[in-house]
Parts: sequence; C-alpha cells; structure tokens
Amino acid sequence: MQQGANAGFSLLELLVTIAIIAILAAFAVPAMREVQIRTTVTATTNALVVALNIARAEAVKRGRNVSIVAEGGNWSNGWTVQEAGATEQLLSGAALPNDYQITAVSSGGGANTAVLFNSTGALVAATSFDLNICRPTYSPNATQSRRVIINAVGGIRSRRDTTGSPAAACS
Repeated sequence: MQQGANAGFSLLELLVTIAIIAILAAFAVPAMREVQIRTTVTATTNALVVALNIARAEAVKRGRNVSIVAEGGNWSNGWTVQEAGATEQLLSGAALPNDYQITAVSSGGGANTAVLFNSTGALVAATSFDLNICRPTYSPNATQSRRVIINAVGGIRSRRDTTGSPAAACS
C-alpha cells in the first residue's frame, strides 16, 4: 500500500507535541494566576477608592456627614456608603473572594470599621485612615498588595506596597 501526502502523524511526533504543550502550560499557569491575583487586588482597590470619593463628594453635596462602613465590621465582607444616621444605602461594595483581605486602621480617633467625612469633605474624628488590600493568603506579598491612604482633609490616594502601613500587615 502506498502512503500519500496526508498519512498523518506518527506516535512519536504526537508524543513530542504533547510534551511541548505540557511544558508550555507548566510555565503559563502560574503566570496566569499571578495576573488574576494582581487584577483582583487592583480592581478591589479601585472600587474602594471610587466608594471613598463618592462618600466624600456626597458629604459635601448634602452638607452632612457621610460614611463608608465595613459590612459586619469587616472590610473584606464589603462596604456601604450612607449618610450618617440614615438607613438608605448610596452605594455598596461586594465581598472579596476567599483568601483576600482588607485591613484598616483609623489614626487619631474614630473606628477602624468606618470612614466618616463631614460637610467640607474632611475626616471626622480621625487624622488619617489607612486600608491595606492584601493578596490572597496562598500568595502573600506586601510589596504587591495595595494601600489606600486618606488624610485629615479627606485627600484619598492609593499606592502599591503596604510596607510601613499602620494598618495590620498583609500576611
């Protein structure tokens, strides 16, 4: 029987191809996991900064105190923006995926579970407020986690690296 041009692959060629694909996948999977971790931390940081800016803007607009409060006293469970003393929610943030966490500390007074802005957009009771958005516990790295800093006059900024943050360290 004569073999034509489309005879197919030999078993050896097929095994070599599968081995090459397996080696490439072994390198790609960890890299994709790292991309997913960084994306989750960045997206959470951005959502938190947006919520803080909305709370501050609403406080100025309404001429009343507006707070952003950790759900159930834990920032990792999400957050709610609301006028102080009111039950109406202006905005809420979703809980973090398992193994991710947010740690927070209020310096100079105030609770660690709420950020309160007054009618001028400044912090109430606190001189600063720090939040650390931490990578998952199975891949910790303080230099790749994110930190949100709110100063006394209500200025909000974020940066990579939680080293030196007064909030609890990312672990």
